[in-house]
Amino acid sequence: MDVDILSRLVSDRLGNRLWVLRDPFIFSIDGDFYTIPRGFVFDGASCPRGLWSFCAPVAGPFGEAALIHDWFYSIEGPDIGRPIADLALYFFGRFRGAGFLRAHLVKKGVNIFGEPHYKTATEKMTEKTCYDLDKSLLLVGELNVDVDEIFKREIEGEFQRDTFEMENTN
Repeated sequence: MDVDILSRLVSDRLGNRLWVLRDPFIFSIDGDFYTIPRGFVFDGASCPRGLWSFCAPVAGPFGEAALIHDWFYSIEGPDIGRPIADLALYFFGRFRGAGFLRAHLVKKGVNIFGEPHYKTATEKMTEKTCYDLDKSLLLVGELNVDVDEIFKREIEGEFQRDTFEMENTN
């Protein structure tokens, strides 16, 4: 599997084990390009706290790999198949410097424990997972606004009437 990362991982922490993507994240697998949209909520590598020095949720060689893996596992991401999603975790970890044994053990962990989470619609943002659920929901909502769609509607004149009325109120 030939992999590449074409952007930086920029995220905000919503809770103890929860982040939201601030900017789109672009990567490629075997020449196919993917973009994870800003506003995507992810929990990173799901490994026990005692193993964080081995596989931290969003740091080290598996930080970006875990984001990509979370997106492929989510209902929002493309359905490339669970085996390919698990391989992506392995190869992106290796791409960022994880040794063979470390990457293999992480992949083995998702092979064993990942199936119940593949393409499930579980709500990640709850009172229990967020520091402040209301603020987190507001931030994610703002990040999910489709700026391109707003500009397109402005160009098509949808907002022109409001602007004209505001200019003529003096």
